Amino acid sequence: MAKKDKDKKKKESKPTARMGWGKEEIEEELVAEGLKRKDMDTGLVELIDRDTATPVIETYDEDTGKLEGSIVLKKGNREGLLALVKIIEEVDVKQDHDANIKSFTHKGKLNIENPSTVDRLWDIDISLENIGSTDLKSKDISIQELGTETPDNIDSREFRITKDIKNLLLVKEFICTLPNADEVLNINDIEKELTKLKDKKSGNASKPPKPSKKEPEIKKEEEEEEDELGETWGDGGTLAETGLESFGISIDRENVVHFAIALRSLFDKPVSNIKVVKNIPDDFTNPVIVDTTEGRANIEGNQIVWTFDKLAPEYTVMLKFTCNIMVTDIIKRRTGTIEVTYQSASSFAEGLDIGKFDAYTRNKFYIDTVERDEEPGIFDCKLVFDNASEFIIQLFNADVYAPEDESKKFVDIDPNEVNLLPSGAQWHSIKWQYESEEYPTFRKKLEFRVMPDFQTIVNGTASLSDVILEIGSITGVMSYNLTEVPTYRPKDVIATLKVVNNGSAPLDEITVVHHSFSEEYQPPKANEIKLVWDGEEVEIAAAAVSFEDKEFKIDLKDLKDSSTGMFKPESTMEFEYPIHCMNPVRESTFESEIIYLANTFPISQELEFKPEVPVIEAMHIRRKFRIGKEVVPIGDLGNYRIILTLENIGESKLSHLILLDKVPDSFEYGTYSLTPEITDEVGQDTLKWDIEVLEVGEKLEITYEITGTGKYSPSDAQLAL
Repeated sequence: MAKKDKDKKKKESKPTARMGWGKEEIEEELVAEGLKRKDMDTGLVELIDRDTATPVIETYDEDTGKLEGSIVLKKGNREGLLALVKIIEEVDVKQDHDANIKSFTHKGKLNIENPSTVDRLWDIDISLENIGSTDLKSKDISIQELGTETPDNIDSREFRITKDIKNLLLVKEFICTLPNADEVLNINDIEKELTKLKDKKSGNASKPPKPSKKEPEIKKEEEEEEDELGETWGDGGTLAETGLESFGISIDRENVVHFAIALRSLFDKPVSNIKVVKNIPDDFTNPVIVDTTEGRANIEGNQIVWTFDKLAPEYTVMLKFTCNIMVTDIIKRRTGTIEVTYQSASSFAEGLDIGKFDAYTRNKFYIDTVERDEEPGIFDCKLVFDNASEFIIQLFNADVYAPEDESKKFVDIDPNEVNLLPSGAQWHSIKWQYESEEYPTFRKKLEFRVMPDFQTIVNGTASLSDVILEIGSITGVMSYNLTEVPTYRPKDVIATLKVVNNGSAPLDEITVVHHSFSEEYQPPKANEIKLVWDGEEVEIAAAAVSFEDKEFKIDLKDLKDSSTGMFKPESTMEFEYPIHCMNPVRESTFESEIIYLANTFPISQELEFKPEVPVIEAMHIRRKFRIGKEVVPIGDLGNYRIILTLENIGESKLSHLILLDKVPDSFEYGTYSLTPEITDEVGQDTLKWDIEVLEVGEKLEITYEITGTGKYSPSDAQLAL
């Protein structure tokens, strides 16, 4: 039985760089060190050689190039089994819409497996690399023996990752409600965004990550709502300010929402068997797949299922689709979660790998010693190593020494000089001649090992939270304190504009546009505008006010960054400013249009509302009227009826006329047809009537009675004001 000489450094088993299983080819074939994988699960491989027609493979000295021996295949067989060393990881990542990791769970297992049902493995020594990120105690593992049946044919040990680790598969959904969303969500900009994310997305396998500093504190009831509906969208939001996304939709309008799901691999090796499932809520209709850069996507019921075979390292793929949504209320709408499953051959454990593997199995070797027929005492000798097992075996050291002189070698095989031996193959050294009258007894040293198949199998899942589409809506009214102004005179009309956020989305921009100003009807200055926001007066910066091409505008932007914050649902803004009527000519009018505009953060489709706007008319008012007074005696002496008349004899109605009449001190008065206000405006009792309106041609008659007392003079009653 051969025994490993661990002190002989020249003959040491060299690390095999994972025996060449490092780079996968597109055809799912792994070629290295003369082997091609036949079946990854069972470890069956095939020997590769230039000349497959011959059952003999010659071997040569690595330094001198001299022939050292040959491999004889058994019935031309070039196949054999490999000992299986598997790093098996189960990974589940839960993340929010911005690719921030909410939880990262990892289960690791290291398996050493014997795939043969015939040959056992024994004296197994394994050296691990990069165990620092795991709870594995030692990099060196020794296993006495593995049998051929379950459970004796597997040595399994679990491990955990103890350090923060990066999420190696970036998954990000981009949602855009802008009209040009198809252009916005392009692969180049999305790839740039994922590249920004890759350096900061890490998690911890044992505990969830700490909350982001930019996330606002959320009350308990809001947390419950988030769990129920998905990610919330508060002031400034917790969403990444990528410029690629918008989340506002309009009420009572068919909204087209564009979705893009992008994946980027940070694994060292290709990711395989990727399946992405997008869940479509019932509120969305008419899903349409726009494009996939890799694989195929299908609509299956209320899901979009996207599958593709491989994702290369540092490569981005994307699926784009659209859905329609029509809402008639302001209830928030969720966008639907995403689940991803995949497989990888790269460990999450920061390069956990196998550096060295040694194992024995059934074998035999012998030296043929044949004395020549015609030359007694002279022997022709050769060494034969016979791989009698089902495994592929590497013979990396073979030394045969002269019996009397250890410094003299007849066979000196170093690592990599003998090709791998498939099942049943024999290696025959070249013959050497030895002269002796006695039976020769040669000293031998052989080292070999069963070839391993190092496999890293990662079964990964990732789930993404959805976001809430907010309903954007505004309404409002406007009014003037006057709708008629005099001609050829300056007059200010006060405009009052009321804007209400009657949606569920906070608004980051509010714009008021007032059209059709002229020389006769001029807009206000910035310092003449008053804004009352939810009952409190708010100062408007001069830069927010502009006037150009007959258009007056108040533009409030980036409210999220202001002291007031965004314009929240159910909030009200009331603007008040003067319209300067500058000597309007006869029959001129100010017929204008007012538009309220608003937008969300991130920006989405602009909201628009047009209130009804009254018309201001310039009235050519020239006051023409007639006032008369008649004194009529009635009844007993001293009793008189006073008849006052007021007549509009012009072409314009008269407003707010004051009619006064003086009552002499020697008379008492009463019995009015229209009750007056009693004043002393002229130093004695005066009757005052306030006439609100007197239409063109209208004649008003007011009567009252007086009675003389003492020494009265009826002629005094003739006097009028």
